[in-house]
Amino acid sequence: MILTVIGNIIDMLLKRQETTTSEDIKALLRRANIQISDSELVKVLMTLEIHKKIYVKKIKKEGREIFQISRRK
Repeated sequence: MILTVIGNIIDMLLKRQETTTSEDIKALLRRANIQISDSELVKVLMTLEIHKKIYVKKIKKEGREIFQISRRK
């Protein structure tokens, strides 16, 4: 279920802009009152990447790991 929810959130965000971040996804999940750990989010992002839905790139921002997500071309 969480895979579907996050997949839908990513689709919605990528319709508005070319890339999004894991921080944007977590903010929307918090707003919807859905609790998810960072490790669970990483697993979902990697699953979506394996199924060729998205491309995930790990970046460091202010000492934290953030994932930049874009649509597969």
